[in-house]
Amino acid sequence: MNFDEVEAAFRAMGLEPGAALEEVKAAYKFSLQAYHPDKFPPESSAQKMATEKLIVIKDANELICKFYLEHPEGVPPGGWRTKKAEGQSAAPQDSAESTDWTQWEKGQSAKTESELGAWEKREAERQQTVKSGRAYEQRQKFVSYAKVALVIAIISLWCGKMANNAATTLSRKQATAAWMDRAMYLRQTGNVATGYRMTEQEAEAQAKREAGGLMEQWQEQDRQRWLGGFVLLLLTIGTVWLFVSKRAKAMIEKWVEGAGK
Repeated sequence: MNFDEVEAAFRAMGLEPGAALEEVKAAYKFSLQAYHPDKFPPESSAQKMATEKLIVIKDANELICKFYLEHPEGVPPGGWRTKKAEGQSAAPQDSAESTDWTQWEKGQSAKTESELGAWEKREAERQQTVKSGRAYEQRQKFVSYAKVALVIAIISLWCGKMANNAATTLSRKQATAAWMDRAMYLRQTGNVATGYRMTEQEAEAQAKREAGGLMEQWQEQDRQRWLGGFVLLLLTIGTVWLFVSKRAKAMIEKWVEGAGK
């Protein structure tokens, strides 16, 4: 048995270490009344503190009763540490009459008010710690999901670009074949279906103008494709940097821990 814990149990009940068992029983009875949850407003900080205090009192009483079963004289081997430090006698008190329970109860009430303030402060700190822990978990999840989403987005963009390139190549082949068919038609018929027959030179000039229009259209598309590819390349490089750079990892970790706030 840890006698330091037994001594702390006596202190928790407002008694000096080695107080008579009758005093322990009386203090336990008064504590049950003093800290009964029904005496405090429902769901209040005082009620929560009283409930926690009552658990401590019950555990302390159980430990002291166990101590007296093993040491009926009420003194551990070597005496009580506090009493030895204070140079006091280690002999237990013999009667509950030695304690003024009216003063004891007043002292417990004052102690309750003091403990309530300390408890509310600890509870506020605990709630803040809980909130910080939840915020940390939320930021950590956000970073994990963001990384997965970023990778999926980059892969999707590259797949889309390759599909667009393939579609553009096929479209240009078809446009080229259509232009060649039309150029041959103009050269052979002179576009007679319009009611005006072109000369061979006019048909060739018309085909060149149409070819020039296609080339200008394709050049503009190529500029847009190259710009999009450049931006996509930068995004890819940035994503790789986020995953492999120690500096990036440190920045993300700092934000997750909330140090940047």
